[in-house]
Amino acid sequence: MKIPHANRGKSFEQIIESSNRQYQLKKWATVQKVPNPWRVIRRGKQIVSAHPEKKSTVDFVGVAHGKAIAFDAKSTRETTRFPIGNIEEHQMRFLKNYQDQGGTCFVLIEFAKLNETYFVPFDSVLDYWNKAMTGGRKSIPYKDMGQFPRVLSGRGIALDYLAAVGL
Repeated sequence: MKIPHANRGKSFEQIIESSNRQYQLKKWATVQKVPNPWRVIRRGKQIVSAHPEKKSTVDFVGVAHGKAIAFDAKSTRETTRFPIGNIEEHQMRFLKNYQDQGGTCFVLIEFAKLNETYFVPFDSVLDYWNKAMTGGRKSIPYKDMGQFPRVLSGRGIALDYLAAVGL
């Protein structure tokens, strides 16, 4: 079954949102999904189309144990690599600026077919990004994921990504 591009990673984001609710209940973190503004086109009362009004920042921002965090959640059905092009330039810019202001930034990468999720620190993502933008490899090889923490359920959290952050 082919998953529409717009819905890739939707269930992954739902698991993260569930984890965020669990973090909130435990008073460990307050992390919110960043809403994407949409422009709705109508003919009378009928909606004929909708599209993103402007580019958003990243998927999630918040505070965990007094530290500002911002991250994006990416899912791929690839089993041998994560295409770096799945991360947009405006997202990289936002994460870089956020980190420059003292925030903790990262990308959660889900390999959906392998049922594995990895915590990739922003500096590592930026390194792969810069290499891709200067003619290098356009993806992060799956074999490289072994250097990053795997995100699992634990401590009563569906997907305990804060454990990978050390929080």
